[in-house]
Amino acid sequence: MKKITLLLSFIACVGFMQAQFLVNENFDYAVTTPMVGTGDWAIVGTSTTNPLTVTASTITYAGYPSSGIGQELSVANTGQDITKAFTAQLTGTLYFSVLAKITAAGSVGDYFIHFVETGSTSAFFSRLYVKLDGAKIAFGILNASGGTYSPTYTASSYDLNTTYLLVVKVDVATAASSIIVNPVMTAEPTAGWVVNTTGGTSVPAAAKGIGGINIRQGSSSADTAPTLLLDGIHVATSWNALFGITGFSTPSANAFSATVVGKKLLVKNVANGSTVEIFSTLGAKVQSSELVNGSIEMNNLTKGLYIVRVGKNTQKIML
Repeated sequence: MKKITLLLSFIACVGFMQAQFLVNENFDYAVTTPMVGTGDWAIVGTSTTNPLTVTASTITYAGYPSSGIGQELSVANTGQDITKAFTAQLTGTLYFSVLAKITAAGSVGDYFIHFVETGSTSAFFSRLYVKLDGAKIAFGILNASGGTYSPTYTASSYDLNTTYLLVVKVDVATAASSIIVNPVMTAEPTAGWVVNTTGGTSVPAAAKGIGGINIRQGSSSADTAPTLLLDGIHVATSWNALFGITGFSTPSANAFSATVVGKKLLVKNVANGSTVEIFSTLGAKVQSSELVNGSIEMNNLTKGLYIVRVGKNTQKIML
């Protein structure tokens, strides 16, 4: 039975890794680090008001693979916007997830994170909104740029100063977008999605597709843009990749060799002094060590499947 369970786990992990995990941003940088120029983030437009910088971690979400890793980002109600490019997606379904704590919002509502067409500064998709409704907030989704802005909102049943897991998905070909709040992460829900297909008139250019995610600090009007905290931004081409093995693409063949001998991990074809990282199958980094004489000591890891990463190359190991 143990052998069967292990084999099924191995097959599942390989399947997860073949789905593309495109962005895993945990803001794992020193507090006050400017985001422009860090982690491949770039400025959108020219505004440098309220430059986005890393702030100390305060928000968590039980069970989310990125929760508790790194720091977070404080987003103001106006100022600098940033973008992070990823491998362009021309077809299929694309997802992003993020942890958000809304500290203030306006009754009109505004968006704070969204997908963008590859290479564009104006073709936006899956814009994630929030608005204040009395003492509560509602989250909204707008599928595309152009036309009359008509986001579709959830019920006004969420609270300020509370951390929520928000998941957005988009059909790359049609720009139809959906949002769900605090979903069960083990399998993609079949119900509970709030869908928007009429908020905009454009779709991603077939030759360009969707190739970036933007963080936006919107209008300073008291009735529109929110202030909030963000953490754990994931972008992936499947639900399983979004919440399963995170931060890895398909392993590079023969890039390096890692074997386990006792409590040591032996790594070949890697220079001494290189950083060797070990991750659990949920994407949590469990060890980061410098390679000395071709090996590292493993810090009391329990038996199971792990991912070893050196630079951009990865390999599975079994303890």
